[in-house]
Amino acid sequence: MEKFSIYVLCPPLKVNAMTIDAIQKFKKAFLILGLFLAIAITINFFVLNLFDQKSSYRAAHSLVGVLTLMGFVFTFSNSISSKIRLVFMFFISLIPCYLGTVFPDLDITLIGIGGHRNPIFHSGLLFFLILFVAKCVKSVFLTLIIAGFGVGIGSHLIWDLFDQADVRWIPGGFLDSFWLGFNGLFCLIFARISLLSRLDISKMENLHK
Repeated sequence: MEKFSIYVLCPPLKVNAMTIDAIQKFKKAFLILGLFLAIAITINFFVLNLFDQKSSYRAAHSLVGVLTLMGFVFTFSNSISSKIRLVFMFFISLIPCYLGTVFPDLDITLIGIGGHRNPIFHSGLLFFLILFVAKCVKSVFLTLIIAGFGVGIGSHLIWDLFDQADVRWIPGGFLDSFWLGFNGLFCLIFARISLLSRLDISKMENLHK
C-alpha cells in the first residue's frame, strides 16, 4: 500500500519527461503561430497602405486573405523542397490575393449598396471563368497570379460565412451559409489543383529537356 502511494504521488520520470516535452512542443507551436500572425499583420499593413485603404472592414478581409494565402502556400511544402521558392510563390500571389478579397465588394461600386452581397459577385463565378479561359496557360507565374486571386475570393467568402452574411436573392439561413461555404471552399480547392497540376507539368517538361 505504501509503495502504491509513493507511485501515485511520484509518477515515473518518463511520464514527467513526456509531459515536459509536450509542453515544449506546444510552446514552440504557439511561438511559430504567433510569429506567422505578426508577419501576416505586418504584410497586411503594407498592402493596405499600398492601396490607401483605411477601412477596418477592408483590413479584416485583407488580413484573412494574407493568412489564408500563407496556409495555401504552406500546403505545397511537400511538393517544393526550396523554401525560397515558397516565399517567391507567396509574394507573387500576394497582390492578386488582395484583389481577390476586394472583388466581391465591387458590387457596391457597380450596383449600389442595395445590390451588395449578390450571388454573382459573392461566388467563385469570375474565378472559375478565368480558370476555364486560362486552362491552356503553361506559365507557372500566370497560374500563381490566377491562383492567388482565387484564394483571395475564397477567403472573403469564407470570412463572410463566419460573419453570417446575408446573400441577396437567396433565402436566409442555411442556403446563405451553404452558398458562401461551397463557393469559398471550391475557390481554394481549384486554386490548389490548377497550381499543383501546373507545377507537375513543369517538372515533367524539365525532365525531358
